[in-house]
Amino acid sequence: MFRRHKLLIIAGVLIVLVITALIFMLTNINWIVKSAIEKYGSQATGTPVRVASVSIRLTEGKATIEGLTVANPKGFTSAHILSLGSISVRIVPRSIASNPIVIDDISITSPQIVYEMNESRVSNIDLLKKNLAQPAPKRSTGEKKEKAKRLRIRKLVIEHSRAEVRVAKLGDAPRTVMLKKIEVTDIGGQAGATPDQVAKQILTAIMSEVGKEVAQAGAEVLMKKGLDRAVQDLQGR
Repeated sequence: MFRRHKLLIIAGVLIVLVITALIFMLTNINWIVKSAIEKYGSQATGTPVRVASVSIRLTEGKATIEGLTVANPKGFTSAHILSLGSISVRIVPRSIASNPIVIDDISITSPQIVYEMNESRVSNIDLLKKNLAQPAPKRSTGEKKEKAKRLRIRKLVIEHSRAEVRVAKLGDAPRTVMLKKIEVTDIGGQAGATPDQVAKQILTAIMSEVGKEVAQAGAEVLMKKGLDRAVQDLQGR
């Protein structure tokens, strides 16, 4: 009888702990997601990623993310290489407790990108893409191994994007380039992908499109013009 009573007490304590954990997660989910975005985003880009606020409405399967910024790699003048506008997310509610978590769509409106090319003709976009290509950092020896949550994003839409182009050789005022709509489907695939892998896929899509659009808008011509100007300056000495 005593043993049975003891087991009931233990079971009761475990139930209380589980309920407490659930209450903590539900009441702190915005902070948890915000911290996860900053952690995995920074790992993917190799530069600090910050988020102003996250608002999740689980019962509606909706979330909004505001003020997400990606810091510029070292050696460039602008504080941020990427400032995302309002981000709207639609989640499949029944998938939240499963693996992968399924996201119906993510809509990013009016992001701002700063494209900089330094005196060595290296762009911040190229450096960020290089960082994104790096493998994820390995767990430390003492770090507890857990089954990582995976994500599957059915559709990502980015529109009304604007890139500010700065070429050091020119010394002119920055030029603005409007970018085409970006649409990517089935990120993570059927099995889903880890948060850092998803972050890399999304940012790589944005950076690749920026590189193409800036080139088409005349960045290469601007660069050549800047080099020609530099040559003329040398010849005039």
